[in-house]
Amino acid sequence: MTSKYLPHFLVFLLLPLACKKEKPSSPQSACPGVDTLRVTYQNYVSDIMRQHCTSCHGGSSPSAGIRLETYTQVRQLAESGSWYRVMNEGSMPPAGKLDECTLQKLKRWIDTGYPQ
Repeated sequence: MTSKYLPHFLVFLLLPLACKKEKPSSPQSACPGVDTLRVTYQNYVSDIMRQHCTSCHGGSSPSAGIRLETYTQVRQLAESGSWYRVMNEGSMPPAGKLDECTLQKLKRWIDTGYPQ
């Protein structure tokens, strides 16, 4: 190889070293300080149901005939798509739309396959 092409050859060899690959970052929560990665029914969803839903959707005569007292009941409604939709739209709970962090965690529960 002639010395005329040596600088070009060296650039070609060193170029991959200049392009460092960054490690993929872990998913970041839009809710600082809130773990949206490990959401299960037991560690989060059941509390939300008790706080916002079971006063109307529980007991002997649940509103609209919809019970939200057990994992199975909540999961069935979540699988239909209507559970998250009505909360995200703000039509439920009647006291007002849930905050974005709560909605993000509930969506995470759905997206990860409804872990119990």
